[in-house]
Amino acid sequence: MNPVHHLQLVLIPVSCASLMVLDILSIIPQNFFDIRYNRAIAQPIVPEPNSTNTITHQQGNQTNITGGQLSGNGSNLFHSFTHFNVESGAVANFIATPEIQNILTRVVGGDASRINGLLQVTGGASNLFLINPAGILFGAGARLDVPGSFTATTASGLVSVLAIAG
Repeated sequence: MNPVHHLQLVLIPVSCASLMVLDILSIIPQNFFDIRYNRAIAQPIVPEPNSTNTITHQQGNQTNITGGQLSGNGSNLFHSFTHFNVESGAVANFIATPEIQNILTRVVGGDASRINGLLQVTGGASNLFLINPAGILFGAGARLDVPGSFTATTASGLVSVLAIAG
């Protein structure tokens, strides 16, 4: 039986009796949730297929992120991912050009992003936006090397104030 499914079956019937829940929780191995967490990030950075033409290339512990879709004026670069997680000691390197002002990265797979390594932008002074409606968790090893500003949000999208005013 799947241990996660089994745990849910055990906790649901006794959820009203807090002492029983505490007794049941005391028999769960300490590393139970750590094991489940490690499985969840088996595929750290996965581009969304048939979307923005984002390309990832692994070089050792560094994932170079290229491609994407440029805005009409070339100042914004859009990337879309199914999963976006950066493990401890790993690097997610967004490659930009001097013309790109903003790199907008959305995560649409339904799982929270876990950032425990380095997020960086090279090749330009771009701002980096990380958008994941399912959540973004920054661990103790999370680091930023972004020449512009960095914004992380759990919004489902962004609206340009200029577009509204115009």
